Amino acid sequence: MLTKIILTLLVIVGALWFVSGQRGRNRQQVLVVASKKEQHNRQMLQRGAYLFMLVMALAALVMIYLEFSDSSTTVTVHVVNTQTGARISYQARREDIQAGGFTTLDGRSVYVAGVERIEVEAP
Repeated sequence: MLTKIILTLLVIVGALWFVSGQRGRNRQQVLVVASKKEQHNRQMLQRGAYLFMLVMALAALVMIYLEFSDSSTTVTVHVVNTQTGARISYQARREDIQAGGFTTLDGRSVYVAGVERIEVEAP
């Protein structure tokens, strides 16, 4: 998950760097006076690009929030023995559950045997 966040931030920073570089280059060049329609089209395109970057940044923030809130929820974990049918229930955070085991809310590490399976009950 951390890689997704870093990649998103790098894309945003790269886009801002590119736009600022283009703006600086345009100021250094001698511009021929363009028609009002061309200037209007350029302004609309620039506003659209800024709006797109804003929407993408907001979407990234929403996704980060949703991912964090989902991973920190408390769920009930049932460990079921497939041979006997015995079931033991624990409380754990969703982010602490792996394929081979999990860590409960009170700090106990539970490892699952080959004949057992984990069932996660969402709230």
